[in-house]
Amino acid sequence: MTTIIATLVMVQITIACVTLYLHRSMCHRAVTYHPVVEHFMRFWLWLTTGMITREWVAVHRKHHQASDTAADPHSPKIHGIWRILFGGAYYYVLAKNKPDVVKLGVGCPDDWIER
Repeated sequence: MTTIIATLVMVQITIACVTLYLHRSMCHRAVTYHPVVEHFMRFWLWLTTGMITREWVAVHRKHHQASDTAADPHSPKIHGIWRILFGGAYYYVLAKNKPDVVKLGVGCPDDWIER
């Protein structure tokens, strides 16, 4: 039972870090966090998912630029809701490419946590 509770807590922290840090703060610059909070979220994401901030941001910004078109890297309208819900990470991996990451990943940190 303890393992289940710990897993659920870790999943919720990870979801909060993706939503608050990667999406709201990095992609849209809608909120800025104290450096301690920001570093915790970045470290937590690195520890639990291995995500590189710049890559996630670039793919998500590309999604916003081309929502629900063939160029959208993770559109449920194009790929189907079940594929995106259960295979979303796969579509992020497919969509990562160097030119997009350089162009759309502007403003993201580039330090030891990201490398």
